[in-house]
Amino acid sequence: MPVNGVRVSNLVYYAILGVAVVNVSTASILVRLAGGEGVHGFAVAAWRLALSSILTWILLLLLGGSSLARLLSRPRDLALMSMSGIALALHFMLWMHSLAHINVAASVTIVDSYPALLAIVGRFILGERYSVAQYLGSMVAFMGVIGLSLVSYTGDLAPPGGDPVLGALLAFGGMLAVSAYFTIGRVMRARYTTLEYTAIVYTVGALTAIPLTVLAGINMVNLTLKAWTFIVLVTLIPMLGGHTLINYVIGRLSLLATTVPVLGEPVGATLLALLLLGEPVSQEVAIFMALTLSGILMVLVWEERRKFEGRPPTS
Repeated sequence: MPVNGVRVSNLVYYAILGVAVVNVSTASILVRLAGGEGVHGFAVAAWRLALSSILTWILLLLLGGSSLARLLSRPRDLALMSMSGIALALHFMLWMHSLAHINVAASVTIVDSYPALLAIVGRFILGERYSVAQYLGSMVAFMGVIGLSLVSYTGDLAPPGGDPVLGALLAFGGMLAVSAYFTIGRVMRARYTTLEYTAIVYTVGALTAIPLTVLAGINMVNLTLKAWTFIVLVTLIPMLGGHTLINYVIGRLSLLATTVPVLGEPVGATLLALLLLGEPVSQEVAIFMALTLSGILMVLVWEERRKFEGRPPTS
């Protein structure tokens, strides 16, 4: 296969996306560990966004600052970035809180159903063109996630004291929120650098999550040292090393090619649980993991073959 600048650069983006998915896969484990220290999911989300925004602004200033004057002169762009930040905060808070009302398998299945919606958004709102193989690949990947959720399902649908209907609604709201976040990011990253975009989004997300957490009467301060450690790790690994890298790639690949690989998160979480916690992987789980990865591979392979109407890349 001939190697040219576009293909080589796309392979680099796929590699970065792979690293991002691995890092995002640690989120569920770290959130659960923080929960074991008595930290509410809202508090984890609020601190995750607050610390990420501070670190992102520091990086932005150290690496040359940003064209904030340009951004402030474009109120529509600022409004869209603010909406993205609100959507991200709601995604974290709704999804994390859904785990208190519905089991992980059902929650993950609902919140990870976004590729179906984003395929429609990308095609009919953003005007992106996808091949039949890409649509099929996204469906295959999603079926793999459903299979993983089903084989990992044990016990009642609702945890003790939980409401499964409320949990399903919370997870569905989290799915809608992350779809909005990815869609706005796909548009804004064509105009602004990764750090410019994420600095605004993470800041608005923090300014959304913190007041909501405080109003809910949830403790954010009196935490154990272990809890703070897990919160810092959530900030550094799945947030800065995951979401920020995804936002970097989303400015270069199509919406579907960037977001479908994120469905690999349950696969990554399963492998990490095997390596770190010694949890065994059954034959059924291995089959559905392979199905998920096959669907992701279909989307990425056909992204290479798809005629991509390029735009000047941003940093």
